[in-house]
Amino acid sequence: MGTPAHTILTPAATGPAEPVPVALLARTSTLALQDPLASLSRQVRSCQAWLPTGWYIAGYYWDIESGGIDLEDRSQGSAYQQFLQAGIPRDGGMADLLTEAEAPLPRFAAVICEDIERSARDTFNALKLEKKLSRQGIPLFATDEPASIEGINATTVLVRRVKQGVAEWYRLQLKEKAWKGLQEHSLAGWNIGYPPYGYTAVRTPHPAPAKAALGRTKSRLVPDPERGPVVTQIFEWRTAAKLSIRAITDRLNADPAAYPAPDGTSWPRTTVAAMLRNPKYTGYMVFGRKRKTSGYARPVPRDQWIWSPQPTHPALVDRATWNEAQGTGAERGNTRYAETPTSQPGRRYIMRSMVRCRICQRRMCGSRRPSANGTIYIYYKCPHDPANPRHAAAHPDHPHVSVREDTLIEALSWQFFDKYVFGHDRAELLTAQLPATAAGIAEARARQQVHLRAELARIDTAEGGLISELEQLGRDTSPAAQAYRTRIRARNADLYAERTTIEAKLTALEQAAPPDNDPGLLDQLPVLSRVLADAPDRIKAALLTAFQVQALYNKDMDQVTIWATLTEDTPRTIAALLEDPRTDDDTAARPTAQAAASQLERTPMGGVNGHDDPKARRAAHGWGQCDG
Repeated sequence: MGTPAHTILTPAATGPAEPVPVALLARTSTLALQDPLASLSRQVRSCQAWLPTGWYIAGYYWDIESGGIDLEDRSQGSAYQQFLQAGIPRDGGMADLLTEAEAPLPRFAAVICEDIERSARDTFNALKLEKKLSRQGIPLFATDEPASIEGINATTVLVRRVKQGVAEWYRLQLKEKAWKGLQEHSLAGWNIGYPPYGYTAVRTPHPAPAKAALGRTKSRLVPDPERGPVVTQIFEWRTAAKLSIRAITDRLNADPAAYPAPDGTSWPRTTVAAMLRNPKYTGYMVFGRKRKTSGYARPVPRDQWIWSPQPTHPALVDRATWNEAQGTGAERGNTRYAETPTSQPGRRYIMRSMVRCRICQRRMCGSRRPSANGTIYIYYKCPHDPANPRHAAAHPDHPHVSVREDTLIEALSWQFFDKYVFGHDRAELLTAQLPATAAGIAEARARQQVHLRAELARIDTAEGGLISELEQLGRDTSPAAQAYRTRIRARNADLYAERTTIEAKLTALEQAAPPDNDPGLLDQLPVLSRVLADAPDRIKAALLTAFQVQALYNKDMDQVTIWATLTEDTPRTIAALLEDPRTDDDTAARPTAQAAASQLERTPMGGVNGHDDPKARRAAHGWGQCDG
């Protein structure tokens, strides 16, 4: 344990006791587990009663925090402040004690705590504390240990180590039981924490009579009639209209009466992003999305979340929509939404983030190049770099790929929009394409189902092998056999968790409704020509964004494959764009805009093919291939 710098601690029988300054070390948890004031008072009295004759407390160091915190992170909280007026002196916490111990002339020669677990409930940190103090010649005592340095013998050390191990075991066991209790709480459909925006909490008395007598309750979620539809609208904007978080936030803040903010003032983007990630809106109770390690809450992979077996409260969005919303950000890339103005200076490219290279599937980047006569042309170039080893290994024969923007716009205008979107024969062309689309979706889903079922079969085989291995061990109780059993059980638990995740994915895949492609949405668009070719650049970019255009460029065939998506919001967006007076900034666009506005007045904007539910009118897709 070492010898203190101030004095030599000797048994009291050798002579008159010398004054020995002692630091009192105390720690207690928060009010959730016990009364800190009562605990601290008890620890002070216990330590004072233990002091031998001539020993006195020279400093009081205590904290109100968990004993599982790392030594370097101790004394960072402020929970102790509310107890200072209760009469318990405090010279600092654990951090202040260690700082004082390392001083040239520390105020104390020894440290005393009521029980060794009060120093730390983590064996590693408890030993680290002893080592730091012993290097300064300062021993650490507990009230159930002798006060003489000679009393800390091998048996005392053994007892202390056993108690430290038990303290850590107790802490970990308590955490495990609390975690399992919270799991069961969630699986039963009870909500933990504040209800998410869009829900209210219906509280019922706690099922445990003792806790119910104290006024404790449990809560379930029910939709808020005013705020619940706001959540549904946010998910629809994200999945159907593919709006960015910023665009959604701007729409919410533009109409505070229709979309009341959580805090009653305004919508921050972080709140909208958190709502789109919250799986409780699916009607399932989900637990374990974050776990606290080393004092910090860290996100947990989605496949490790704990979902209730069945829905436990009314859903505001279906699970398929929620799943789609999770991938919308990656799908959108860095596409800028037309409603959202930008204050960023620099060049703007009409088809920014819309063009991909067919060879490597990377988004092609815009650039400007002067021609021999000085004319500036905009190109979209594949970012493949043959000098990059990773790029070269993935696509060793990848050539230089670039295409001019005016070529793409011409293909979009003459051969795609004028034919597939605004042309007279668009409905017939799309109807011919839809069976192929449905077949492709069904084929992809079937492949996923086959893969998931193969994974389940693999897990069945692995579990069978583990059972055979366990049976072969028989009644062998040797340490090696016991260790092998432990490893088999651990592996079986991993396989069980993997099986649960795969079965959930398979169930979601089988229950997911196929996309409702509605060709009738095309009837809400006007019949126009050269609406894209003659529009100013700002309108071109807004039109392409409204249709969520994506293009795949094939250099070998000088061909581009184009996709456009129509939702129930698309006709209204197009009408607003064509009727916008700013469209007339370009004189060449005036006849087209005026004709479009006239045509839109004659175009029905009501129900489509008898679908009244907005979700039923999901989207209609049109695509075609054009030679560049």
